[in-house]
Amino acid sequence: MIEHIAIQSAGTFTVAVIALMMTGIQLIFAFRKPSFPWYLWGAALSFAGMLYAAGVFLEYNLPPGPVNRFGGVLEFTAHVLLIHGLYGLTFSYLNLEGKLYHRVAGAFHILLLGLLWFTPLIVSERFVSRHFIGLAGPFVEPALGPLGPWFMLYIAASAVAGILLWLRSRNAAGPHRIVYLAGLVFWLALGIHDALAVLGLPTIQYLMEYGFLGFSLAVLWAVSDSYTDQMAQDKYRVITEFANDGLLVIQDEQTVFANPACDVIFGRPVIDFATRDFLPIVAPEDRAKFLKYYGDMLSAGDAPDALIFRIVRPDGKIRHLEVRSGNIRYRNRTAILTVMRDVTRRMEQEAVLREQEEKVAQLKKMESLRLLARGVAHDLNNVLSTIVSYPELLLMDLPEDSPLRKPLEVMRNSGMRASAIVQDLAIIARSATASKEPLDLNQVLHSSQASPQYRALLRQYPQVTVQTELTGHPLNIQGSVSHLQKMILNLIAGACEAMDARGSVSLATTVRFVDRPSTENQSVSAGQHAVLIVKDSGPEVSPEDLKRIFEPFYTKKVMGRSGTGLEFTVAWNIVHDHNGYIDVISGGQGSTWEVYLPLFSEDSAGGGHR
Repeated sequence: MIEHIAIQSAGTFTVAVIALMMTGIQLIFAFRKPSFPWYLWGAALSFAGMLYAAGVFLEYNLPPGPVNRFGGVLEFTAHVLLIHGLYGLTFSYLNLEGKLYHRVAGAFHILLLGLLWFTPLIVSERFVSRHFIGLAGPFVEPALGPLGPWFMLYIAASAVAGILLWLRSRNAAGPHRIVYLAGLVFWLALGIHDALAVLGLPTIQYLMEYGFLGFSLAVLWAVSDSYTDQMAQDKYRVITEFANDGLLVIQDEQTVFANPACDVIFGRPVIDFATRDFLPIVAPEDRAKFLKYYGDMLSAGDAPDALIFRIVRPDGKIRHLEVRSGNIRYRNRTAILTVMRDVTRRMEQEAVLREQEEKVAQLKKMESLRLLARGVAHDLNNVLSTIVSYPELLLMDLPEDSPLRKPLEVMRNSGMRASAIVQDLAIIARSATASKEPLDLNQVLHSSQASPQYRALLRQYPQVTVQTELTGHPLNIQGSVSHLQKMILNLIAGACEAMDARGSVSLATTVRFVDRPSTENQSVSAGQHAVLIVKDSGPEVSPEDLKRIFEPFYTKKVMGRSGTGLEFTVAWNIVHDHNGYIDVISGGQGSTWEVYLPLFSEDSAGGGHR
């Protein structure tokens, strides 16, 4: 009857009820989230706590007999269930391979349960009375059988081994690891206390049921925390799974959430990535600004500006990402939310647009120069003829030692340089309207090398050697002989000057098929092209100079020490007016100029050009 229940057993009864309730809660979690099997193992641990508390309750309130011994067997059964559930939860939570353990340990634990329930080897049929400090009456329980001490040693050793597994694993979340280990250590400490009581040392009443309760509460907290997180993720999964933008949540320098778009963007799963794992993915040229952005994010808490950087995917493809980051609360702690968008196509389109704008600007600049040349070339040529001729006539009558000779020579030379500029302007003005006829590019090159201007170049640069290698068949094009010769001589002069008057220049011709216009030269028609190749052994031209090398009067210390400053501009205009284009390649040693001119045939004589 109720009035005969020991007061000291009220705590044990409460533990049993609470443990049973926790078992039900975790079973609900496990059925709702079957993809998390460790929820079910958590329910098994709570059920073990309920069995143990029920066994102690029976021992408190029943005299020696079969039912009292049944309570003792329940206690030892709870230990077996706890150890098996402990390892089941550990292997499941830490993603460890546990098939072998469950196969071997499962058979061993079934053997232990058989010894418990059907033999007196672990729990004997004798009874002992224990007197605890503060307990009104003696506590009667079954004595240990011959294998009882070994059973207790196995339980303790298994618990210690389980603790070591958690300490050595890197897969456990920080808070879950701490709380779980605290509960397990608490259970083990109270188990040691009860073992001392069994050895006869004066102690207070058995406390192991509270150890079961503490451990079960720790596991329940971990299960509840995980379940809450999963419900929160499920709440936003519909939005994040179908979003084109990648969403990352970084907490404690670890990626704790990544939507499917992140896997598509990076070409690999990034969940559980540490922040340091992202750095090798970033293109080497962008790593400095990536680290600065992340550092500013950590120090300031928010990054108001977006960052665009490049990553290298496992397949070798380079993608441009635009990211924005900010602080949020995730799992009741501070985290970083990063939204990323693949802007590769946008960056490529912007690059093409910039190239087109630069090309249009170049064409406008050249057209402006052509209009200027048309307006002033003729008039300036008349004026300059006087400036050049009169000093020449005066010098003929001056003695060699006259003090006026040097100023007149300076005047004459300056006038000649100005006249050369005007001649170049005249070529630019007339090249578009010059009459064109069928020509062989090889013959044009030969005639250029036989000209007085070419011989003057060789005298000006005596330490430059010129090698010529022409294709064996005619390269029929349509053009102006004088203008093409001017273009060839300008390129040779530029190559000689770039080498600081020492080195080698190679001239070659060939035929190439242009299947489609390049992005830099979209006005070129597809088809067979005669190619003139001028290569020098001079220093590399910087990318900045390459972009502006065709601009009028664009010179630097290394370039443009002689000539008019319009040589490359004239060459560009001549080639452009012949429906061709020039590619300039510079890298390593020397630069290569490739002039593409469409081959001429009777069938294409009336064709247009793109």
